[in-house]
Amino acid sequence: MAHYKQMNKTAKKELLTRKLTSVEYMTEYVEYFNQMVDSLLMGMGAFQQLQKQNPHVDAHNFSAWESRGLPNLKGDRAYAIDALKKAKAGDPSYLSSSAGNLRGISKDVDNIGGFGEWWQHIDKKYEDDFFFKLRKAKKTGRNINYTICGYWDGDKILNEEITGHIDEADLLKYLKPNEKLDDIS
Repeated sequence: MAHYKQMNKTAKKELLTRKLTSVEYMTEYVEYFNQMVDSLLMGMGAFQQLQKQNPHVDAHNFSAWESRGLPNLKGDRAYAIDALKKAKAGDPSYLSSSAGNLRGISKDVDNIGGFGEWWQHIDKKYEDDFFFKLRKAKKTGRNINYTICGYWDGDKILNEEITGHIDEADLLKYLKPNEKLDDIS
């Protein structure tokens, strides 16, 4: 990649805004959401196998996950997939809404008794994988939601502890044709 001068705050902020509202980034969010639900399904499948082998294992709130938690997340996933189609057609508001809904997952989880002790009875890799993907989906979703809705205060969009790593070289691909950094600085 060609050498470029370091971006000033104004250019970095503009290009990051373009990235966080791009279809490419929105697709990442939906992929993380899909992976999170798939990971939950794998963990639940492992617990169901354990229950067959040991019917007396403490299921805690597993039935609530089967009847409410999983169906809610599957519905949210279907909404996110549909919202991505709408974003690709030029209307990102539905995807922003999907991302905003995911931010509220902890409240939904509290309503079914938390994430549950059933995770403790299966291989830790399932829980770790689910939470890793949940964090990725929530972070990308929050970035999308905050950017589309204009919720960023000042330069907080540039705070990598909030948005994640910002690769300036990667941001260059969000320059418009024939646009230069000086044009947006």
